[in-house]
Formats: sequence, C-alpha cells, structure tokens
Amino acid sequence: MGIIGAMMLAPEVTARTRDEDRVVSEIAVDRARVENLQRWVSAGHADWCKDARVVAAEELWRVAADFSGDGFEMNLVSEDLDSKVGIGNRQTFEWAPLDGRAVYRVTVERFAWLKPIAKSADATVWVPTSMEIRTHE
Repeated sequence: MGIIGAMMLAPEVTARTRDEDRVVSEIAVDRARVENLQRWVSAGHADWCKDARVVAAEELWRVAADFSGDGFEMNLVSEDLDSKVGIGNRQTFEWAPLDGRAVYRVTVERFAWLKPIAKSADATVWVPTSMEIRTHE
C-alpha cells in the first residue's frame, strides 16, 4: 500500500481550532506634513525615514506592546514594483508575537509627488499607510 492508500485509511480531521478577527486601519496621509518631513530628511535629519523596514518597525512598535522595535523581527510579505524602473513604492511587513495570538501587518509607501523634494527614489521617505491586526482566539 502506497502513501495514497495510507491516506485513504486515515480518518479525515477537520477542526476549526481558532476564530479570527481582523482589524484594518487606513492611516490618513497629510500631504503637507509628509512634504515637510521630506524636506527635514533631505536636509540631513532622520535618515531612518528612508528605510521601509525601519519605518514599518516604528509604526508597529507604537501599537504592539510585545514588539521590541527591531525591524529584523518582521518579514517582508509583499512589495509592489514599478515595472518601468524595478523600484518598489509600497512594502508590507508582517510580525507575530511568540504567543501566536495575533499577526500584525504594516504597509508603508513612498510617493512620487515627493521626488522633486527628495531628488531621487532612494532619498524618498517611507510613510505608514495601513495597519492590519489579525487576532486568534
């Protein structure tokens, strides 16, 4: 009897062990404030704002009590690439605390309208645009 035969004899187990709740918060982008942030960063301050992972970690640290603030704890789960230049303007990072009761997702974006201030895509600030929290009970 092969693997398929053994699988046919095994009882089918279908159990829903946890319910899931999902809360998505879209973060309003204040264009004037983001432009002022870009000017501040372009003047040589707060270089960390040009790193998508660090910006996402800062946002997550604000809302998740168990998060240490270390961006390397998060996984990049999606990146939208501009097919013309191969540069991503939206990235989503995910983190789950050790107890596994929740999953946090933070999406950050950089906006094309900042490029005249930033002078290049690499110098453009990342801005949190959404936070998703999935809890399991």
